[in-house]
Amino acid sequence: MAKRMTDTDKWKKRFLRELKPQHKLLWFYILDDCNHAGIWEVDIEVASIRVGEELIYDMLPQAFLDKIVIFDNGDKWFIPEFIEFQYGELNPTSNVHKSVIALLDKYNLEGYMKGSQGVQSTLKDKDKDKDIVKAKVKVKRFTKPTIEEVVDYCNERNNDVDAEKFYDYYSSNGWKVGKNSMKDWKASVRTWEKNTTQTQKVSQPKQVLTAWEQARTQINNG
Repeated sequence: MAKRMTDTDKWKKRFLRELKPQHKLLWFYILDDCNHAGIWEVDIEVASIRVGEELIYDMLPQAFLDKIVIFDNGDKWFIPEFIEFQYGELNPTSNVHKSVIALLDKYNLEGYMKGSQGVQSTLKDKDKDKDIVKAKVKVKRFTKPTIEEVVDYCNERNNDVDAEKFYDYYSSNGWKVGKNSMKDWKASVRTWEKNTTQTQKVSQPKQVLTAWEQARTQINNG
């Protein structure tokens, strides 16, 4: 069982105080579930089950999103403050730190760390024969999809989402989720898909009950 340090002053921080309860739980869950380099494999559905609250990717507050770096097409999140709190300054002679540095190098995340020049120098020292210049990764900016792209993605997932309805809805509101600009339209499709499935599950028992009542009425009348 892995053990990690926790910040006893976290409850005094404005960031945490202003989060809704479900987002507080998600934040703590991510800090426990991420790997030792502060990288979390995004699975909102599993997180919802484990924290006992329904969580929606596109409904996360901006303050929450400001604390993470989204990469790998939204499938991974990186929490820079995790490394700063758990390790302080990374030491290339430490085996644990070496593996952390290797992961930062793999995903080009070292530019998000405080004192990133030191990390970059360490990475260069690992391979002196190569002239490597590390650039800070930028989160991919949102690009509005075409209706054809939405249709193709829905067909690929074989879901019951009405692609035209989805496209018209977000086109009319400027591709916003709540008050925030959309970051990943595919994630929104998956959320729409989930909501559609839940609606169908809720409505299905009513249809069965109605059919049963009709059968009972026929028997009574017969």
